[in-house]
Amino acid sequence: MKSLEELEKEYRRRTPTSLKCFERAKKSVQGGASSNFQLYDPYPIFWDHAKGSKLWDVDGNEYIDYNMAFGVMLAGYAHPLIVKAAAERVPKGTVFCAPTDLTATCAEEIKKRFPVDLVRFTNSGTESTMHALRVARAYTGREKIIKIEGCYHGMHDYLLQSVAPSLDKAGPDDRPATVPTSTGIPKEVTKGIIVVPYNNIDAMKTALESNKGEVAAVIVEPVMLNCGVILPRDGYLEKVRKLTEEHKVVLIFDEVKTGCKIAQGGACEYYNIKPDLITLAKAIGGGFSLGAFGGKREIMECVKYPGTAQGGTYCANPLAAQAGITAMRDVLTKENLARAVKLEDKLVAGVRKILKANGIPGFVNSIGPCGQVFFAEHDIYDYRTFAKYCNEERFARFFFSMVNNGIWVSNMSDEHWTISVQHTEEDIDKTLAVIEKIAPDI
Repeated sequence: MKSLEELEKEYRRRTPTSLKCFERAKKSVQGGASSNFQLYDPYPIFWDHAKGSKLWDVDGNEYIDYNMAFGVMLAGYAHPLIVKAAAERVPKGTVFCAPTDLTATCAEEIKKRFPVDLVRFTNSGTESTMHALRVARAYTGREKIIKIEGCYHGMHDYLLQSVAPSLDKAGPDDRPATVPTSTGIPKEVTKGIIVVPYNNIDAMKTALESNKGEVAAVIVEPVMLNCGVILPRDGYLEKVRKLTEEHKVVLIFDEVKTGCKIAQGGACEYYNIKPDLITLAKAIGGGFSLGAFGGKREIMECVKYPGTAQGGTYCANPLAAQAGITAMRDVLTKENLARAVKLEDKLVAGVRKILKANGIPGFVNSIGPCGQVFFAEHDIYDYRTFAKYCNEERFARFFFSMVNNGIWVSNMSDEHWTISVQHTEEDIDKTLAVIEKIAPDI
């Protein structure tokens, strides 16, 4: 069995140009990258180009990609239909900061998939959840927000709370403390956020009753895709929906990751639940910066001037809107998604077989074209079980072993993999052969 040090040494041997790029970037880009998520030890790989399900790094190494830009690229890289749509749009103008007819067309595509009456566009998941909270507060006249421990909803202060808290600061299991995930967040903001564990309906009920008449919204990833893949227990989402209705609290499904992925209409379709507001981004843009939020007419009509503010120079820019229309209408079709799910099922079955045959403690959770291997022997049903029981060293071995053999996955154990509509049977076969090969090292 190779040591972790040996695996890192092999990583360095294969990617010397990435190290040179990283050292150069650090001279002018804080930390060497423009997102903390892009940084990891010993240094990140720098990419050159991509097509279909493949990536090529600056050293010329080819990889089958399963991170797919954290799920953004469900359509796969450089999909011919999206490339064509973008190429036709660019000469006509890419941003006007004014309405185009594409805005309504793109909104109509979202309404075909999700149970929303009205839509507003943003540029990212962060913007979508930020605006959704503001609208919920405006509609209810209340200020407190309930979020789930371990869920990530973007980079704004209100929801950058208890995303991955250390367990020594996280408080009791059933009444988690609210722990800011970043320095620089005002204490008054943190005070307005109530944190509850996932899959614990009693804790949700207690939080709502203890703060009766003060909670504007409950925001939840219906499936926790920012903590690997953690599925809701039977009836959990339905009970959350019922409780929020009883307390007249706005229920927000954050479908930035689940939307268009676990089903055409995301978790709303998969679990047959209608929240009050839905937030979207990532896959809906086909690789372009397109986000959105939408919901019930009476709630969305708060957005107006004067009234509840929402806007942005690049919101619904025609380039992103055209890409989104093409992605949702022509690429992320029911047939293409079903094919991706079939490949996911094959990959999951193969990984489970390899884990069992090699006596590796772990299991795979999967939904739609998304999956993740948990190197743990305990059931993972919320953030705390993830933090307590997952073997991070074994996952590090898995990451370096996969990358050193031309399979790209996230370096973070709390990220899931995504099968795009451009992955192939050959990709899955090669990947399973690699996992079989590296099993002794993990």
